[in-house]
Amino acid sequence: MVDSSLPRLHRLETREQRRLGPDLRVTYSKSSGWEIEIVSRQAYDWAQRHADSFPFDKDGNRIRTNRTGVNLLVHDARSNGLETEYIGPRRVLTF
Repeated sequence: MVDSSLPRLHRLETREQRRLGPDLRVTYSKSSGWEIEIVSRQAYDWAQRHADSFPFDKDGNRIRTNRTGVNLLVHDARSNGLETEYIGPRRVLTF
């Protein structure tokens, strides 16, 4: 019985270790609009493969877009196992 539970615990620990921070960080300001910062290496690799399908411009490790682009990106990123953090004016949300 102990042997069968160890792999499950190991997978859980690996998942928790990965959750040390977000993969993507979304912010908004009146001067620069919506920006998505690529924070993790996994998100960088994902963006290289998927970013061309979204309506935004890429600039280094930041993506500038509109609200629709943010929604599309967050949905697709979550579908691919990435975590997104939104830093709003009153609170921080994690998706």
